[in-house]
Amino acid sequence: MKKMKVNIEGLDVCIYEWGSQRNPTVLLLHGLTNNALGFNEIADRLQDHFHLFAIDLPGHGETQPFNEEKNYSFQFLTEWLEKVRFELSNQPVYLIGHSWGAALALHFSSRFSEMVNGVVMIDGGYLLFEEDPSITLEEFLKQMSQWITESYYSTIEEYEKKKKEEIGRWSHELEQMVHRDMKEVVGGVAMKVSGNTVRAIGKSLYLESCRDVFHQVQAPIFLIRATLPEDGETIRRQAAARMQEELGTHCKVSAIPETGHVLHWQRPEETIKKIKQWLEEKVNEKIYTQAPE
Repeated sequence: MKKMKVNIEGLDVCIYEWGSQRNPTVLLLHGLTNNALGFNEIADRLQDHFHLFAIDLPGHGETQPFNEEKNYSFQFLTEWLEKVRFELSNQPVYLIGHSWGAALALHFSSRFSEMVNGVVMIDGGYLLFEEDPSITLEEFLKQMSQWITESYYSTIEEYEKKKKEEIGRWSHELEQMVHRDMKEVVGGVAMKVSGNTVRAIGKSLYLESCRDVFHQVQAPIFLIRATLPEDGETIRRQAAARMQEELGTHCKVSAIPETGHVLHWQRPEETIKKIKQWLEEKVNEKIYTQAPE
């Protein structure tokens, strides 16, 4: 694993790199309040076959936030990500995104289809706000603010304990990730990402539905979804089926039993196996279709 900084229009973007330039390039996009090392375990296992870059997205990890709320819109953020991609690779890439990162990957694919070979969406980009009209934008942003306000802990060990309970397992890689999520404040630790950043991203997720861009997506899509909590399973099944119907035959969906929203941390072996198999299938298909007759 190698750490680097890339300057994009005055913003220093922190990126971690694994693997060889000889292999297909994969960009890794983390979820809201997380950071690039959320993909540490996945990248470590894929680095013999792929050239991987995990990006600290704006306002997360060691990448500073945007100055304006509007820059977190998918309209702007996809253009920003294309500039990052251009710095890292002169060829089309594969994308793996979790949660917000999955939604970003899908929006990017809809706008820059010629630069995308395929997208893996880890439990994100398919559950849509319009399916629950009872949640208003104002109420949603209030919930987001409360989430950040309540994310204060007296020690980093206290936060570690919470994450261990949420994930159900622990590793050195998860510990590294968790420490990069937090910052020291008076009396303890708090989320590194600001309330303004979280609300700006929440607003874009609410107002810019992934469903609105399904018809523009041409790259193959692989959704790996959660199955817990059980009372949300009917909605998850319906949403995944609807996405698959709208995207067509190039969309695959797989559910991992007994997993929640952070399934790639809860069941890394199974998640990595599914991702590796799908990526290798797509690489082989691309080689086959480009081979001379």
